[in-house]
Amino acid sequence: VRTKERELTIWDDFPLDVKFEPGYISFAGSGHDSRTTELFVVMPGTSSEQLEKFGENSWETPFAVIDGDVEKSALNKIYDGYGDMPPFAKGPDSAKIYDVDGYTTYLPKKFPKLDYVDRCYVVEEVGIEDESEL
Repeated sequence: VRTKERELTIWDDFPLDVKFEPGYISFAGSGHDSRTTELFVVMPGTSSEQLEKFGENSWETPFAVIDGDVEKSALNKIYDGYGDMPPFAKGPDSAKIYDVDGYTTYLPKKFPKLDYVDRCYVVEEVGIEDESEL
């Protein structure tokens, strides 16, 4: 699905002058009107210097936030030792993820500690009142 949908792009949002904070979710992009299906989450412990850089680009506009105390959320259980993608850090190269064997070979071989999100919910929409029901 991601490879096919990658050909379709989402227009940039109008600037909202929202300062990024841990727990904010935004589309990732690589230029004007380049957003597709890639998202990023601002992790707990992100430096204030990095937080200031988020939102400098027109394609970086937060559209959601992790509910509750981000410092005590499941985000802290996600392995973040690889850091951001190149050239900013040593994380996965998004271009290689889209290769034919990106998910089955590249990611597991080069990034064995990588965590995956296989589902998420808008709690109010699925009728879950207590997180223990997830």
